Amino acid sequence: MQIFLKILWSLLIFTVLSGCVAHKQLLNFQEKFPELTQTAMTKMPDIRIQPNDVLGIKVYSTDMDLVAPFNISSPQQNDGYVNIESILLSGFLVDKEGKIDFPVLGRVELKGLSIAEAKDLFLEKLKPYLKDPVVNIRLLNFKVTVSGEVHKPGGFNVFNDRISLLDALALAGDLTDYADRRDVLLVREVDGIQSLNKINLQTAEFFQSDYYYLKQNDLIYAKPIKAKSGAIQDRSSKSAPILSAAATVVAVFIALFKK
Repeated sequence: MQIFLKILWSLLIFTVLSGCVAHKQLLNFQEKFPELTQTAMTKMPDIRIQPNDVLGIKVYSTDMDLVAPFNISSPQQNDGYVNIESILLSGFLVDKEGKIDFPVLGRVELKGLSIAEAKDLFLEKLKPYLKDPVVNIRLLNFKVTVSGEVHKPGGFNVFNDRISLLDALALAGDLTDYADRRDVLLVREVDGIQSLNKINLQTAEFFQSDYYYLKQNDLIYAKPIKAKSGAIQDRSSKSAPILSAAATVVAVFIALFKK
């Protein structure tokens, strides 16, 4: 009987452990970090205007009648809600040459400029037409996509020029228990060149990397760990180990009682 109990306990322990994900694999940040209160964020996002970007540009001045020709109409609101598609249609599309067609000013080249540099360019061009002009420029198509081992995969529009990878994961409901935190893929395209970047969320270096902050159209893919393969087996394959264990127990039980 003692042999029977030992075999039974061994089977039980094996079954429990084989279905578990190690606690260490669930932690994002495992290293001992320096004093974060004294660590400066040196890697601020360098957002540059690229072809196919959509810009929202508004011009203001003391004389709003003179400003009117420089502004296109805003999207109509419906019960306080503005559709994303209508916002994009109201913006200026940067063509493949990096230029936009702007009222009165004509063709304006913006490729490679930051938002601040684009503002300075417009202010200089508007001086002959307006007194003390003010220009507001926003990147309307700042969108990041999160897929893989997250709770709510999808694309997320960003309405400011700074969002971290951790913020994007939070928008997607955070990583699942089966996400490989040591191998998160970030796909980034700049000037038509696509790069694949491996990110380890369990290291302190991530906070100072070029990938802590995201850029427009970044794609984040959370890869699954190997334990995920056991969680998505079909019912027949899941029942096979149970039936095998049951058969073993019955065989041992019969053998003991034959003696």
